[in-house]
This record gives sequence, structure tokens and C-alpha cells, in this order.
Amino acid sequence: MRTAQITRFGDWRAVQVAETTVPAAAAGEVLVRVSASSLNAVDAAHRAGQLAVLTGRRLPQGLGIDVVGTVDGVGADVRGLEVGDRVWGIRAGAFSMKNARGMTAEYAAVDARHVARAPESLDDVQAAALVVGGYTSLRALRDVARVQPGERVLVRGGTGGVGSAAVQIAAALGGRVAVLASARGEELARSLGAHEFFDYATTAPASVGFADVILDTVGTDLLAWRRVLSPGGRMVGVAFDSLAGLATIAASSVFGRGRIRTFAGEPPAGYLNGLTSFVDTHSIRALVHETFPLERVQDAHRAFTAPGLRGKIVVTTAP
Repeated sequence: MRTAQITRFGDWRAVQVAETTVPAAAAGEVLVRVSASSLNAVDAAHRAGQLAVLTGRRLPQGLGIDVVGTVDGVGADVRGLEVGDRVWGIRAGAFSMKNARGMTAEYAAVDARHVARAPESLDDVQAAALVVGGYTSLRALRDVARVQPGERVLVRGGTGGVGSAAVQIAAALGGRVAVLASARGEELARSLGAHEFFDYATTAPASVGFADVILDTVGTDLLAWRRVLSPGGRMVGVAFDSLAGLATIAASSVFGRGRIRTFAGEPPAGYLNGLTSFVDTHSIRALVHETFPLERVQDAHRAFTAPGLRGKIVVTTAP
């Protein structure tokens, strides 16, 4: 089978398509015949070697943390999934990235606890574009920030892969959604459910007004944005521009008003089943920037690093 790999750490030029054997579904896993997989910020960090402390430096390593496709095999001790089921899933934990096979591949063996039947309302490309952003946003807004109806929710980066899902999910939870993004994204943000829009290039934090909840998908200037939280406000960070961003979150849990929250990227067991139901019930749509076939995965990584990205880059695998 073909899989996207790195045999060295570097920029988009380091990505190659390699031939490997089809994995078998071990106990607790399902083997998925992949239709589509998206690019995420963690893929760029992995490719560049920024996660080497977790993945190690032994190469090759496979790329891709999400998958949409059809169950082709079921390992022992798996319940609720059968061969032929159309599913989506997320690779669990950075340590699994040590493997030579990722999910941007023709087949992927996936922990069944992080796989669910895919939403009926989305096709395979749309599902791939939504699974990580949808999971991240739903967990951040509903479970961590506990958004209540009528609360003002500010989404920084509301036209990106995570942000575009967050705007819709915040609105579905009853929030009054304000978006901070590039000026050219205003029409898109409002079509996703935003009630207010601010151009990030000309808007200072103080001019936005108080927010009950802030979802930050950007990772910069966290302390400045924390200051616009209303009394009892909550801020959740899901992206970090540097180790300093992580240090800021850690410090906020000890000092100052308005603790900045975050959470581990791995979904709790079975969480994607609830995400599927939420997406279908609330008609959450995916935002796809561009689609590439697997043989052009290097071009996909190059497009991911280009300015002006709106939504997700998706890599498809021919049946």
C-alpha cells in the first residue's frame, strides 16, 4: 500500500509517498480502507521535527492523524464496529507517530476507541475536513468552557479548520458568536453563524469588548486576550505559537483572573460517537480549502504552509 512518510525532518519537501505492507488490525483495533485524511498543524510540526521529543528520531515515520474510510478488518475485543462500516477516526497520542505508517495512507490500523461511524450528512472529504476540528471545538466549548445559551463567545481564527467548526458549534450551543479573523473572511464567518466580526489586523483586544468564553486557535498574545474575559469568563487555548504559549497557560492556572484552559489532544474513548450525532443533528458543515490525491501529498503540505488558508487541506486516496 502507499503511505505518506518522512525519511528526514524538514519542510514540505521532506514528505514522500512510500510503499509499505498493509497493517493488520491488532486486538482493540480496526483496519480502515482510507478514503480521505486531512492535514493538521500537528502534521507540520511532526514533519519539521518539532515533536521529536515524543516521536523520537528513528525514521521513517508516517504522517496523518485523522481518517475517513470503510472498515476492512476488525481485531479481537472490538465491539460495535463491523466490516463495511463507514467511519471516521483520530490517531491517539503523539507516541503513535513513531510508526512508519500514518493515516494519510491507503490503509490505517486505528484504535477502535477513537473510531465511530461517520456522519451521514457529510461526504468523505467533508468528514475528513471536520473530524479533528469538530472534536477539538466540541470538547473545548461544550465540555471544557461549558458554554451556556446567551453567552458571548469569541473565536480567534474563526475561518480556519478548527475555528470554522467552533463558530458553528458555539452557535448550536446557543452562544452569541464573535469572530476575529482576516477581513476577507467576514462573509464566510457570518454564513457559519457569527453574530459579530472583527478584523484581526486592525482590532486591539480592548476594542472587542468583554467575552464570556474565548476559544483561541491562534496561540499568540494569550495574556492580552485573557484580559477581555468577563467576570467568571473562561478561555480555552487549542494552539500554541511556542513553548512560551504553553508556559502562559500553565502560569494562568496559578496566577491572575481567568484561568486559560486546555486539554490533551487524544479523544476520550467513544467520544467520536457523540460528535457524529452532534454534527448530524445540528447540520455542522465542513470547510474545505483544497483537495489533493495521495500522490500529490507533497503539494498538499506546501499548500498548508501558504498564507490565506481557509478551512482544511484534504488528501484523498483512490479506491
